[in-house]
Amino acid sequence: MSSVHLMDLQPGQRIALKNQAVCEVLENMGDGIWVQVRYITSPSDPSMEGSEELCHCEEVVRVIDG
Repeated sequence: MSSVHLMDLQPGQRIALKNQAVCEVLENMGDGIWVQVRYITSPSDPSMEGSEELCHCEEVVRVIDG
């Protein structure tokens, strides 16, 4: 399980995922498990950049400051 508390994430924050992608939080579902994100960078699959999807808590590694 992620050490990031998804309940605390706010729209506009950026998060790093296990696959080394960086995403912007668009919406917090409020269940502590899912957040809607937009891919900013995706080294393993550049075609994901700009796309939106639900992200599961187990994929989130950390919140990116600033």
